[in-house]
Amino acid sequence: MNAKTIYFDNAASSFPKPDAVINASADFLRSCGNPGRGAHAFALEGARKIFEAREKVADFLGVKQTERLVFTPGCTASLNMALKGFAAAGGLGQGDLVIVSSLEHNSMMRPLQQMKETIGIDFAVCDAGESFESDLQQMVDERKPKLVALTWASNVTGEVLPISSIAKFLQAKQIPLLVDGAQTAGKLETALDSSGISFFCASGHKGLMGAPGVGVLYVAPDMPIDPLIAGGTGSRSESLEVPGEFPDRLEAGTSPGPAIAALAAGVHWLKTEGVSTGLKAELYLTERFLVWARAQSYIKVFGPQKVRPENGVAVRMPVVAFSMDGISPSGLADMLDTEYGIAVRAGLHCAPLCHKQLGTLKEGLVRVSFGVFNVGNEVDALISALEKIRASL
Repeated sequence: MNAKTIYFDNAASSFPKPDAVINASADFLRSCGNPGRGAHAFALEGARKIFEAREKVADFLGVKQTERLVFTPGCTASLNMALKGFAAAGGLGQGDLVIVSSLEHNSMMRPLQQMKETIGIDFAVCDAGESFESDLQQMVDERKPKLVALTWASNVTGEVLPISSIAKFLQAKQIPLLVDGAQTAGKLETALDSSGISFFCASGHKGLMGAPGVGVLYVAPDMPIDPLIAGGTGSRSESLEVPGEFPDRLEAGTSPGPAIAALAAGVHWLKTEGVSTGLKAELYLTERFLVWARAQSYIKVFGPQKVRPENGVAVRMPVVAFSMDGISPSGLADMLDTEYGIAVRAGLHCAPLCHKQLGTLKEGLVRVSFGVFNVGNEVDALISALEKIRASL
């Protein structure tokens, strides 16, 4: 990648990574063997680093029973494990209903569609918008779902759903809540133990500042879940049965040690820098761009009008989706990349339900997503590039 490229695709993967993250991954590769697969020094060092990483990430996410925080290959794997593992344990079966929002990513929707075709569950979509919470409550009361599965924030528009109050409502009705935290982990302060969330899934390479190849799955103590993959865990090797204890129950196979070590370093970096401080800076850049974009007749912005938190509650993430008159989203993204060295993402962003609701399913939108390493003059460069492109059309 050109060193001068301006990177505005942090909703897909944060970039660049803190030096500590890169160093942690390299250190694991240099000094560690296979965790839990031997009593020699290299295996023990790998196991120690994995243990310490779990403690750090669990503390960051507000999980006291650290064994309930499971490392996975990514958020997609976490969501599949939660949905299908909950069903395998008897939580979902033929005819049972799952309620989702119109903001869901395909990592949520495709497993649900698979489960609809294979085991006969059903799902219903509650449209996001100003009345989402009341609409969801009414749908829950009328249709009695066995699970509600929601993204915390849209990867298209940045809209944040009121997960905290929804969790309390569902907890009172004893309905489990699965949350996709891919866009909010590392951005919003989280205390999972007291949240009322039954399953929480997140990727390591986005807001948590880690490397690709690892995600997290939190399973509340009272939630049944069966493993989707069986294999070696380094524990209870005398038995052919999958261990019943967490995290081994859900962590068969060799752990992605370098990625886990990098995730722990990313979490430590975030804690040192301050989660709220980082989001505040990112939202400043978001507002800077939105003020300009909404003043242009040829730019149409999709998503929440407000930027700053209200009563201490976030209303959006640092993600903006828009279109420009006279050019397709893919064409605009290509020009920004090839002619101006600005990396954005165009298309449907793996979220067709959201684009269907927005009326942009045919071509999608351009998405810019700001990160902690972006600065104001980069936003100004984006604005300048868009103005020049418009003038050339």
